[in-house]
Amino acid sequence: MADVDAPTLGQSAVRLGLLTPEQFEGALEELGKGQTDPEPLLRLLERKGYLTPWQSQRLIKGEKDGYFLGGYRILYKIASGSFGRVYRADDRSGRIVAIKILRKKWSEKKHSIELFEREGRMGMTLKHPNLVEILAVNRDPATNQYYIVMEFVEGGNLRDILDIRKKLEPLETMRIIEDCVNGLAYAYSKGITHRDMKMTNILISSQGKAKLVDFGLAGVFGMTQAQDKTEVDRTVDYAGLEKATGVPPGDIRSDIFFLGCVVYQMLTGRSPLAMSKDPRARMSTDRFRNLKPMGRDEVSGPPSLFHLVESMMHMDPKVRFQTPAQLLEAVRKVRLDLEGGAASADKKTSRTVFVAEKDERLQDVLREKLKEQGFRVLLASDPVRAIDRFRQQPYDALIVDGGTTGEDGILAFERILGLAKDQNHPCPGILMLADEQRDWEDKLRQHPAMAVLIHPVKFKQLSRKLHELLGAPDPA
Repeated sequence: MADVDAPTLGQSAVRLGLLTPEQFEGALEELGKGQTDPEPLLRLLERKGYLTPWQSQRLIKGEKDGYFLGGYRILYKIASGSFGRVYRADDRSGRIVAIKILRKKWSEKKHSIELFEREGRMGMTLKHPNLVEILAVNRDPATNQYYIVMEFVEGGNLRDILDIRKKLEPLETMRIIEDCVNGLAYAYSKGITHRDMKMTNILISSQGKAKLVDFGLAGVFGMTQAQDKTEVDRTVDYAGLEKATGVPPGDIRSDIFFLGCVVYQMLTGRSPLAMSKDPRARMSTDRFRNLKPMGRDEVSGPPSLFHLVESMMHMDPKVRFQTPAQLLEAVRKVRLDLEGGAASADKKTSRTVFVAEKDERLQDVLREKLKEQGFRVLLASDPVRAIDRFRQQPYDALIVDGGTTGEDGILAFERILGLAKDQNHPCPGILMLADEQRDWEDKLRQHPAMAVLIHPVKFKQLSRKLHELLGAPDPA
């Protein structure tokens, strides 16, 4: 402890602007005459809310600066990272904020300063309830420190919560992830990916709302290095995944993969990736291959929950959800399954049918009549879209009109039923063929839940076969 008495320490705090003369004199008077030990004075000032323990520790060490930055009063340190430190602070109006300060060792490097300021500028363009708001980015002329002022989220980060609770229930997990994907989708609509998706960058407010923070390694997707003069640093984990999968930096599907890792850990209490401080080990392709799936004995949830996590973390980027909007739809479906809402009470209402049909008149008929029976209908004239959609989010049944979509439709039909078998996802299929296409029926690889109907096909006939394959009563 520094060799200083209480009056000297208090006078120093007044000179530094931490106390008013009235606050200091009132505290001395309350302690009583002759009190020279600084510790009782500091504890009293902390109880009154005039000082924080962090400020007291610095005062007792004789620190003369670091208490204010850009007009904000620093209260205490929240977190530290390799790039910067984050502090809780307030302004003259009493508003609480978080201030991220670039570490001194980076403040002398032009590239680091550019990255830091770019983070702040990009962040200020994003205004969404599931993103931590960036209020200002600046440099303090007195100390030459670069800093970003952010909204302060009263609560904690997801890692701290899991350290206490070990793992979360599926429904709570989906609520948190839905918030995260909402924020990610908004940023993506502005051309920004996160580039550092991990538990410490997900803050949970005291009201339970999740907010993404720290787009510090964000990449503007679709930009080449020639277009973007600011070289973007990448975390080792992202670099390893990108190397293993061959995608460029800034690919939104990498954010989706690592958000899947977060979901996995929330549900199981363990990381799906082997953890190491060795950059070479973290860059290894083997680290991302053959990840152990979640066990049915450790996570209680519907098949849609397991499929969601497996799709998010699939090694092949083409099998993952391609955009946050697609992921958001899948998360909401899992939430419905978990909540046991009306869609789960009457199973047919939660079933999705994909129809590949080129005839616009038939499109309208099939859409309306299937909706009347409670199905959710996805429809496309290009059968290849049915394959892409199944890879992103499997549906419950498939109808392909080979009479209008031709050989492409027939090949897509086979491909989708094969994918359904590989993924162990029930997806009965009905292929409608024109009379001159009858010979295709003999060429098709047979699946247990498929049927071939020859035109002309009445809707009543189609409906009866669809419900038969789904194991449900036919309402038609």
